[in-house]
Amino acid sequence: MKRCFLILSIVLAIGNVVSGQILHTEDFNLILDTTKTIKGNLIPSVRYRNVKEKFIEIENTADISICFWRNALTIANKLEYARFGNQNIMSGGFIYVEYRRLTEKRNLVIEPYIQIQWQAIRGLDRKYAGGANLRWKIIHKPDIGFFAGIGTFYEFERWTYSGTSDSTLIPPDPEPIEVSKIRGSSYLSFKKNFSDLFSLDLSVYFQPAFNKPFDQYRMAVSSQLIYNINEHIGFSILYQNIYDPVPQVPIDKLFHDISLGLTLSF
Repeated sequence: MKRCFLILSIVLAIGNVVSGQILHTEDFNLILDTTKTIKGNLIPSVRYRNVKEKFIEIENTADISICFWRNALTIANKLEYARFGNQNIMSGGFIYVEYRRLTEKRNLVIEPYIQIQWQAIRGLDRKYAGGANLRWKIIHKPDIGFFAGIGTFYEFERWTYSGTSDSTLIPPDPEPIEVSKIRGSSYLSFKKNFSDLFSLDLSVYFQPAFNKPFDQYRMAVSSQLIYNINEHIGFSILYQNIYDPVPQVPIDKLFHDISLGLTLSF
């Protein structure tokens, strides 16, 4: 049987955003033992966030992996919807595409990817990024996996002050801030299936800027526990955070993300 990994990447900022977005891409990598050529997930969820004002947010994440001739292409996207005071807003989302060569014999594989991301509630008007990681399969079994990755990517970000809570920190005539950088990328990922009932997914990310690696960096963490009702339906609890010591606009350096969701697999 061919083990087809549901390759992630929905991206890291811990996955998510502060002075830039980190997609928690490892959240999409599941340990699978299947002959299916197509595998995917739908995860509608409710989320609490500590942004400009506290609010409840509804989101839907979808990913699909297609395996063909020992290759895998993963496409993931997310749409977030929130009611902010008396206004309904589309607060964010992303589109992520990743390629991977599937092989049981090699411990090292290359993961090229591209992504588009936006998150108005934090001030991220848009982000474009593309790069590649070298993935090391340290432990690779049907019920447990431990992986490490290192690589580099280019990013372009356009920031506004829509996520700044203190109006005194906003310039009189605020202009969008555009930033482009080449960053390093690294992660550690641990995945464990406990019989057929529970799945645990832990990951840590670190993304330094090449010109100032100890001043301009992003760190993120993600932890997810899924209770599987059956093969296709489960409940999930997800906690993510991201730390950016030098955000491009006046927003919180530490960003928390907690969500409860229903996982629908096919």
